Amino acid sequence: MNTTTKHTIRSAFFACLMLLAAAACRKEEFQQQPHGEPMPYADTARHDVRGLLAVSPFKLFDAAWRRSHMDELMASKPPSMRFTILAVDDAAMTAAGFSAAGIAAASPETLDSMLRFHVLVEAVDTTALRLQTRNVGKKTLFESTTLQEMLNRVGSNVTYPEPYNYRQFISAGADGELIVNGKHTGSRRPLFARNGVVWPVNRVLEFPRQHALDYLASDPRFSLFVALEHWCDSVWTEASWGYFQRTTFSSLRPNMSNGAIQQEMFLAPTNEAFAAAGFRTLEDLVNLNMRSLPYMDMDWFEMRNGFVTDTLLSYHGLGRMYAPVGSWGPGAGSMAVFFSSDLNASLSGFVLNVTDGLLPPYYMPLVFSSGNGKITIRLPAGTHTATVTDADIRTLEGPIHAVDRLIVPANLQLP
Repeated sequence: MNTTTKHTIRSAFFACLMLLAAAACRKEEFQQQPHGEPMPYADTARHDVRGLLAVSPFKLFDAAWRRSHMDELMASKPPSMRFTILAVDDAAMTAAGFSAAGIAAASPETLDSMLRFHVLVEAVDTTALRLQTRNVGKKTLFESTTLQEMLNRVGSNVTYPEPYNYRQFISAGADGELIVNGKHTGSRRPLFARNGVVWPVNRVLEFPRQHALDYLASDPRFSLFVALEHWCDSVWTEASWGYFQRTTFSSLRPNMSNGAIQQEMFLAPTNEAFAAAGFRTLEDLVNLNMRSLPYMDMDWFEMRNGFVTDTLLSYHGLGRMYAPVGSWGPGAGSMAVFFSSDLNASLSGFVLNVTDGLLPPYYMPLVFSSGNGKITIRLPAGTHTATVTDADIRTLEGPIHAVDRLIVPANLQLP
């Protein structure tokens, strides 16, 4: 018998042994025996989000949906699209005027606006939500047909006007509960569908209707700031002969050239805040501005100088005037929309400008602290501490937080 034949016989012998060993081992021997009673399981993913809403306990929200044009709108979207429906419970719908009678009396168009604002155009992943350190803006199905906003397109640090989208800013609380626009929305857990999520919320979410400066003008707490802004705008327009737009606090109003909106948080100084710094009237602030006024440089056809009150209030607009500038001008700003649930120490690392590596990053210059139901704001080495007295006032330009003290730059000498 040659060597090759011996190897063949030996290989076949060992193969037979392996087959016999495998046959002797039964799968059941390696399985743990079940213990206890089987847990009931309802597979909610049998439905799409619309079908899941229809069988949910949110009957009034579903009734509003059926009276609106939402089914036609959802049917027009690509089959691959995912959604999150922020479904309002019946008690909150009734409290907001959307009882059965209120829904019957409302026009389908009115219901369209409300419902579109409650539908996000992505499926919110609960695990990813827990990993967020702050609220993140999520686009909804509600877009304006008349308003625009300035956005950075992918791969660009230049902003472009796009249709204004009414966003929901969401995050998760310590127990995993949903936070929307800085407020907790209850402890009920989401229901998962084939193409998204139905997430219960305990209030009707109101979309913003006013521009920031218009809101401030309607509230007597901010009358001194509004009067100051009107005075500065008037003096600037006269000094610039109307050729140059004043950019200070431009995020409080639409852009004068294209009507586009920039979304940003604003720390609105109350009349109390001005009084605490020694400014009780508009005349007091005008006298401060007399130190230095803007003027037209006729040799270069450029505006020089700003207002002293621009420096006084610079950190109420997150200190944008101190952002680094490259040879081509300032970099585009990051969308800094922060609600009360965001105002904590973690914001210190937020980069307020979009940079491609050539422009140095500009970090949040303010220190936020929260505790005992209060939110305080100060400069890292500053002695002035402001307290938020009214938070999360929604406007088209972003949330307004009223503060009771001015956040004064260290290098500004006050009277």
